[in-house]
Parts: sequence; structure tokens; C-alpha cells
Amino acid sequence: MNSKAKSGKTFSPEPVELNVEKLISGGLGLARLNGEAILIPGALPGETLAASLHAPAKGVRRGRILEIAAPSPFRIQPDCPLAGRCGGCDFIHVQPETALKLKSEAALSDMAEAWGLEISLVDSPEQAHYRTRATLHLGLGGDGKPGLGFYDDKRGLVEFDDCRLINRQLVSLAGLLRRWALTLPVEAATGAEFSLTLGSERSGAFIAVSPPPPAAGGRGRRTETPKLPPALLKSLEGLPGFLAKETPLPVGCFARPAFRGPLRPLAKSDPARLPVTVWPELNLTLTAGPGEFTQVNPSVNKLMVGRILELAAPLAPGRALDLYSGHGNIALPLARSGFRVTAVEDSPEGARSARLNGNGLMEILHDRSEKAVEQLSRKGEKFDLIVLDPPRAGARDLAPALAAMNPDMIIYVACHPAVLARDVPAFVSLGYRPGHLAALNMFPRTSHLETILALRRNI
Repeated sequence: MNSKAKSGKTFSPEPVELNVEKLISGGLGLARLNGEAILIPGALPGETLAASLHAPAKGVRRGRILEIAAPSPFRIQPDCPLAGRCGGCDFIHVQPETALKLKSEAALSDMAEAWGLEISLVDSPEQAHYRTRATLHLGLGGDGKPGLGFYDDKRGLVEFDDCRLINRQLVSLAGLLRRWALTLPVEAATGAEFSLTLGSERSGAFIAVSPPPPAAGGRGRRTETPKLPPALLKSLEGLPGFLAKETPLPVGCFARPAFRGPLRPLAKSDPARLPVTVWPELNLTLTAGPGEFTQVNPSVNKLMVGRILELAAPLAPGRALDLYSGHGNIALPLARSGFRVTAVEDSPEGARSARLNGNGLMEILHDRSEKAVEQLSRKGEKFDLIVLDPPRAGARDLAPALAAMNPDMIIYVACHPAVLARDVPAFVSLGYRPGHLAALNMFPRTSHLETILALRRNI
């Protein structure tokens, strides 16, 4: 083995020719060399290419494209000068009209084939500038001056004038923040995270400044709790006034001095809440506070919730349980559609927003979904419908307690199709069968998918 292999870098001293068989989950091209599987970022099915290989890491061999001899007809020239550098648009080289089909087949075809399902495709009305949330990082740019941008794969700062993913109002706001960052003392530019959220109907935006997550210490132990440096906290006091002079957009500015600590407003005039989803047909407006989770693509979010309402309609006016409910994104439209809803949310901010948005429309349990499910099951509670939108770790362990509540339908929303596929057999073993599978292009120009799976009780 050569010395480069020991460092985990280039393994093959000479380029190798590979034929890409297909895409797999995560948008990686799969090729084989002497029977060994090679995963290649940026490759498309049917392409012939020259690649360098890396040493195996955790049993997986990856390659890097050097030259494409025979490109896919679905490949296009990226329209961003930062393509391949910032890492945010790992599907920017794929025709937009083909991208959803390619990545849904890569992520969901095995599951669809196993259960005899067709994949229903729900594309995004906007293929660019769709994100209403973004996280930027404060640090030193290549010129040694404070700057704001994304991190590349080596945690280098990538500043930008435009971004094909972020809503144009947020792009403009990011540009103002970059100008403000140039006024900071160098000791203030420490890698703090600036979370930007845009409200619907041009209602305003939030900026929430937080310290980065703690780094792992020796033997996996965490280091001390990260805090924003005093120099940055002092400089942030002038941010609301700076923005008020530069943009007509109402911007609420908040800071979290210590990791996982409370957010504090930087000015008394800050808007405390923003509308994030408006349902005129349901007489419903959902609002959220700073730092709360909201879906990044409002148009696809409404299509997603609409699909859930369609699937659930035959069970109305039954009883519904919504787990990991957040500010009521799914629970409240269900309640407006006639269901008697119990919503469960762990985050105190999310539970508070659900109460404000619901205004008595539903029961809200401020608890971990896993704990609430066990308690409801032990009490013998029954539901006609259960909806869950768990974190990336999935919800396989919840299956027995959910099945014990005897729902006619379980709707599982997932942002990680591989984990969803892993969890399905647990529900099938308890008497539920997949009946509808939808792939939603919540994240155009990336390999990521939002997925809906409806499981119906065997009768």
C-alpha cells in the first residue's frame, strides 16, 4: 500500500476507468472494479469516467471523478460558480426535470419493489431560491478579514454573492450581514452560527446568533459549553440598528449567549413571531418564533400536508395523534379538517407555538414523543390515525406501542429514506402494510428527499 493510502487520500496511483451502474441513496454513483463496489459523488447512471480511488474507510471505497468520457444525457453544466466547493447543491449537475425521478428511484426503488408500490412524485414548484431557512457561519475569510458564508468540506469559509438555494430576500439579508461582519474585530469572528428564517407573505425575517455545537473531547467526551465571545456579543448590540437603516424588511435579531441557552432579543422592537404557513381555505395561519424548526420549502410543505390530509380524509372525523408535531404544521390542518387531534412536542418553544397557533383546537402534550406514546398506550388510548415525522434516527422502537393503539392508518414522514426502509418491517410485523409511497422534492438541487409512507392495518 502506498503512503497516500495510509492517510486516507488517493489510493490508486493511476486513474481507473469505471462504468456507473446506478445511483444509490444519497445520490452516489455505484460502479465496480474487479467486483468491488465503488461509490462516486457526482456520477450519474450510464456514465463512463476516469476516477481516482480512495483508501477504504469503514469498509466503503469511494472515488473522485477526474474526467467524464461519456456523460449522461441528464447531466447539465452547473449554473453556480461555487458548484463543487460549498457542497450545498450536490445535484446541481442534474436536469431539474429529471432530478426527482433519479433520486427517488435511488432512495426508494428497493422499498417500492418489496411492497409492490408505485412511487408518487411530488415536485417542487420552485427549483431555485426556494429555501426560507439557512445557517451561515461567521469566521475569517481567505483575506484574514471577518466574513460570513458556508463551510466547505474542510470547514473553510465560502462567502457568496448569490445562492441558488436561498430565497432572494435572504440572499439580500446575507449580503448585509457580510457587510456588517467586516466591521467586527478579528477576535469576534469565532465561527458563530447565524440562523436566518424568512416569514411568509414578505412579513419579515429572524436572525438567531448562536455558538457552534461543542466539539468532541478525548474518548468522545464533550468539551466545555461553547459561548459567544464578549467581543461578538458587544458588536451584536448594533446589528438591529444597522439592518433598520439598510433594509425595509422587518428583521428580528436574537442571540443565544451559551449553547442550548435561551434566545434573547437584541432590540425591544424585534418581531417576536412570524407567519410561516398560511392556509386561507382552512382559515389557519401558523406562526413560529426565532430558532424554531420550520420546513425549508414552504410550497412543498403545503403539498406534503395536503397529501397527508388526502390520505387521512376517509378517517375523519376520527381521533388523530401527531408525534414530533412542532408548531402544529400537520396537527392543526388535521384539526381544521375535522379530526380530534392530540399533538406531542418535546421542544418548549414548539409546544408553546402549537398552543398559540391552535388556540384550543387540539390537545397538546409537552413531552418526548417516545415517552408520551408509552404512556398513552399503557392507558389504553385508541386513535384512528397516527402521524409521525421523527428525527433522522427514525422510530422503529415506537412500532409496538403505536400498533397497540390500534390505528387504521399510520402515516410516516421521513427525511431519511434509508431509515424509513429500515423501520418498515417493524410495522409490517405488527399487522400494517405499506399502501402509499410519495417522494417529495423538498430540497431541489440536492440529493435529499422528503418521503411519505402510509401504512394501513390489515383487515
